Amino acid sequence: MQRPGHPVIPQRYIIATLFIAAMLLLFAVVQAPRPVSEGGVTSAGAPAVMSLGGFESLAEFRLEDGWAPRFQGTRDPDQPEAWPYEGGFGTPWEPASPYLADQGLALNGPGGRSEIVLWRGLEWRHYRFDAPICSARLDPAKGNRLLVTLQMGSARFETRLLEVPEGRVIWSAQSGPWSRFSWDGKAALIGFFEPAEARAEPRFLLSALPCEVEPGEPTLASWDEADLPAPPKGLATKAEALSEDGQDLPGSRVEIPWHGGDGIWMPRADRLWHGGAQGWTAWGLEGGRWRRLAVGSGLLTAQPPQRMALVAPLPDEGMARKTSPLTRVEWTEVAADALPWPAWDAAWAWRENGAGRGAFDAWDQRWNESALPPERQRQALLDSYRPEWRSATGLRASVKGWLPKGPEIALREPYGAAWVWVGDRVLLVRLVEVERVRILRKLLR
Repeated sequence: MQRPGHPVIPQRYIIATLFIAAMLLLFAVVQAPRPVSEGGVTSAGAPAVMSLGGFESLAEFRLEDGWAPRFQGTRDPDQPEAWPYEGGFGTPWEPASPYLADQGLALNGPGGRSEIVLWRGLEWRHYRFDAPICSARLDPAKGNRLLVTLQMGSARFETRLLEVPEGRVIWSAQSGPWSRFSWDGKAALIGFFEPAEARAEPRFLLSALPCEVEPGEPTLASWDEADLPAPPKGLATKAEALSEDGQDLPGSRVEIPWHGGDGIWMPRADRLWHGGAQGWTAWGLEGGRWRRLAVGSGLLTAQPPQRMALVAPLPDEGMARKTSPLTRVEWTEVAADALPWPAWDAAWAWRENGAGRGAFDAWDQRWNESALPPERQRQALLDSYRPEWRSATGLRASVKGWLPKGPEIALREPYGAAWVWVGDRVLLVRLVEVERVRILRKLLR
């Protein structure tokens, strides 16, 4: 019975009101991660990682006990110190890292066994070897070539170029305990020290081999350029002067003198730079044979991926700084009042910015660089996956030996991904798409 003065609210109005309230709540949840300036309900200054609430896991690989993303312990000939296991950006001018771009891992296990695992087509593909892995890289251009160096004995090494994902061996050659791609990914550089008499200076035999086809007839640089100095005494300029191993080495070969602190850079398949305390040499590949383009005095380094850099003595006194394009020898002097360059390290990447030139690395060291946003995701990943690392230490005693301080984080910012080793497994996670990641993807890829 209806009481006077108390009208009844129709049921359809109640239902409509509840429906509108539910839609407003759903809209607020959807808009929440966006800042107010873009129509959301969070502050614009909130860290992206906190706004998104975590990292998306793309893949997971469970490790058997005794297996780890660790190389055999060798290093490149021009690498003075051990490279951090997690590596830097994953660029071709850096020393090799067991974490291969955003695609795979190089793993060594007990009994001299090893394998590369690549995440392809939402599954792990395995490339197994009966020897420890010293170095492994994916080509930087297409990611369809895998360069692996194996330790075949106490002082014997072999480098293989494999086709991915098929696993076909394109070529295999004896080498030193390292290998690297040219920066354009079109050739691979290998080499080893030739036997020398006790008092003779070390001789380093290098060879460039193509990545798309099998090597043709081997050649050897003759050092016979008419307008350049004769080769240092004792260097091989004919194949007959090489050791048996040197004569068996395929590809376009060049033997160079080698001293502590020397460096080699291969920015393109047909360009090679060698520098050290004894001076520098620029090489060009012409008709399948290395020939010298220019030589000079001074300390040569690189400023990848932009240019080569030189500190050379002036005729009277003092030093001058110069830069040259990567593919031709054209030196341009740097202003005397320009900032001093940082000491050479393969971790640095360079770019042109509003203040001229700047440099930075994956650990956020900087030189004349303020426009690049700071790196914040490494620590966020450490904090996020530390509980899983603690769980793994309770399951396996070996985890404390491998990872005594916490999970291992290998950022691959140019690929928008990171590898996280918590102990018993390795995860591939997607980085938050912040401005820094977008800049590095454009610059370094």
